[in-house]
Amino acid sequence: MLDSIIQLDKSKCKACYSCIRACPVKAIQVRKNSVFPYIEETKCILCGTCIGTCAYGAISYLDAKKDVKQLLNSEEKVVAICAPSIAGEFSDITDYRKFVKMIRLLGFSYVMEMAFGVDIIAEKYRKLTHDDFNGKYYLTSCCPSIVTLIEKLYPELTGNLVPYVSPIGASAIVARKMYGDNLKVVHITPCIAAKREVDRYTGLSKINGVLTFKELRELFEEFKINETFSEYSDFDEPLGYKGSMYPIAQGFLEATSLDIGLLQENTITATGKSAVDAVKQFLEHDKTIRHNFNLFYCDGCIMGPGTSSEGEKYLRYALVKDYISRRLANFDVATWKQNLDLHSHYKELTARFVNKKYELPAPSEFELKIALNHITLRNNNKEVNCGACGFETCRGLAKAIAQNTAIPEMCVTNAQIGNREISHTSKRATEELEMAKNELKSTKASLEETRELLYAKNEALSIFIRGLHSGIVFCDENLKIVESNLAFIELLGEDVKDIHDVIPYLIGADLKTLLPPSLITQFQFILNHDETQINKDVEIDQKLVNVSIFQLIQKKLVGAVFRNLHSKEERPEEIIHRVTDVIEENLRQVQQIGFILGEGAAKTEKMLNSIIKSYE
Repeated sequence: MLDSIIQLDKSKCKACYSCIRACPVKAIQVRKNSVFPYIEETKCILCGTCIGTCAYGAISYLDAKKDVKQLLNSEEKVVAICAPSIAGEFSDITDYRKFVKMIRLLGFSYVMEMAFGVDIIAEKYRKLTHDDFNGKYYLTSCCPSIVTLIEKLYPELTGNLVPYVSPIGASAIVARKMYGDNLKVVHITPCIAAKREVDRYTGLSKINGVLTFKELRELFEEFKINETFSEYSDFDEPLGYKGSMYPIAQGFLEATSLDIGLLQENTITATGKSAVDAVKQFLEHDKTIRHNFNLFYCDGCIMGPGTSSEGEKYLRYALVKDYISRRLANFDVATWKQNLDLHSHYKELTARFVNKKYELPAPSEFELKIALNHITLRNNNKEVNCGACGFETCRGLAKAIAQNTAIPEMCVTNAQIGNREISHTSKRATEELEMAKNELKSTKASLEETRELLYAKNEALSIFIRGLHSGIVFCDENLKIVESNLAFIELLGEDVKDIHDVIPYLIGADLKTLLPPSLITQFQFILNHDETQINKDVEIDQKLVNVSIFQLIQKKLVGAVFRNLHSKEERPEEIIHRVTDVIEENLRQVQQIGFILGEGAAKTEKMLNSIIKSYE
C-alpha cells in the first residue's frame, strides 16, 4: 500500500486553518491540546483542495518520480497513458506530437492517450443508462475522488456507482491486451486521487505508477528534454475518439453519444463541491430527482490539483477544445469502431466498490452543549451559523469539538470577538501604560531635582563640617566613614594624615581601624539602640579628647564630635562648659540640703511645741 498521498508538514504550518475550511468532507482535523491540523485518511477523498488553499506550502502530495524512474530503468516495458487534458497544461508545447516524443525520450516503450479508455467506459455507460435501462439510476465512477467519497461517506450508494473500472483502468487493460500482460503502466494525469488507484486495481487493470503533470514537467527539466530538440511522434494505437473531450466534465456525456438536451437528457453533470452536494441529494431525493449523475470533483480534469497552479480555467478550456478539433479533423472512425468492438467486452472491465465508512461515536447532548457553549459564550450564546469555520452550523463545529476533531479556536466569530476584547484591553492597557510612563517621567524629573538639591545640601554640609574647629565624623551601619573634617584627622595623628593625602577626608575608611576598641563599642551601641547620646573623655594619640556620640538615623547613620581638651580653642569653652556643669550640680546639691534642713527644722519645732504643751 502507498504511503499517505497528501502530506502535511507541521514545520511549515501556521495553523491558519484555511485547509480545514476548504476541505469538503472535514478530513482535516485538530485534536484537543493542539493547534496544528492533521489529515484523517479514513475520511480524505484526495481531492487536493487543501493543497491549493495552503498559502504556506505546508501541504503536498506524494512524489512518484523516483518510483517511475525505477520502472523505466528496469528491463520491463513501460507504457505511459496520458490524460487528454495535456493540451490545457502543456500550452507551451506547440504540437502534441512533439509532446509524445518528449515522453518517449524519458524511456517509455509506448505512449497512449486515455481517450480510448474513456470511449469504452462511455459506451458501457450508454448501454447501462439508456439501452438496458431498468429504472435504476447511477453515479459515474470515472472520478477517483467521487468514488472515494461514496465509499467513505455514503457507502449505501456503492451499488449505484457505474460498475466498471475508471477510464485509466480500461486503458491499462487494453494496453496489456495489445502489448503483453507484463507491461507496466504509468498514468500521466492532472489528478492526485489517481495515485490511490495504484492500490485499487489488480490484474490487467493494474496501475504501476502515477505521474501528475507537474511531476512530468520536473522530469523533463531533470533530463533536459524540450520541444526544440524533439521530433514528431504520434500516440500508439488504439486512438481515442470523442473520449478526448473527457477533460471537460460534460465531455464524458458527449462521448456516450446520448441526447444531452435539457428536456431529453437523463444525466446531470455536477463538478467541484457541487458534486459532493449532488451525491447527498441523490441519496435523500432519489425518488424525486430520478436522474443519473455525471460527477467530477474538479472543474473537469483541466483544473486538477496535479496541474500547474498558475493555469487559468477558460484558457485551458479553449486550448483543450482546439486540441480536440485538430485531433478529430481527419480521424479514422471506422478503425476506431473496430477497436471499440474488439476491446469493450473484457470481463476485467467490471468493478466492485466496497464500504469504507468510518464514523466516530456521536457525542451526548451534554457533551454537545458544553462544546457549543465554548464557541458561543462570547456572543451571548447565540448560534451564528456563519460557516466561516468550514462547518455549515455552529452545532456541526460543536459536534466535531466534542469528538476531539476540532477546537473552539476554529470559530471565526468567537475569535473575532476575542480579538476585539483583546484589542480593547490592549488599547486600555496601552493608555494606562502611557499615563504611568508620564507619571514616571514626572516623578523622575522630581527625583532628579530632589537629587540635585540633596547633592547641593550635602556639598554645603560638607563645607560646613570641614570648616569647624571641633573634629567631626559621620559613619554608616558598617562604621565606614561617610564624612569627616581636618580637625578629626589631626586628632588621630600623623599616620592618619598620610592616609588623608591618599583618601581625602578618609571617605570610605573603616572607623574600627582608627579609634580605640572601647570607643568603637560606644559607636555600635548608639547605632543599634535608642540612646540619643554618649559623652565621655578618652585619650587618643596622647591627647585628652572629649567625645560626644549621637545617633542620626537608627541602624543607618551615626556621628560624633571630638574636642581636644589640650587645644587652646577648645579649652576655655570646655572649662566654661564644665564649670557651668559644676555650678549647676552644686546648686542642685544646695537645694537638696536646704530641702532636707528645712524639713528637719519643721520636725524639731513640732517636737518642741509638743513638749511645751505637755508641761503646761
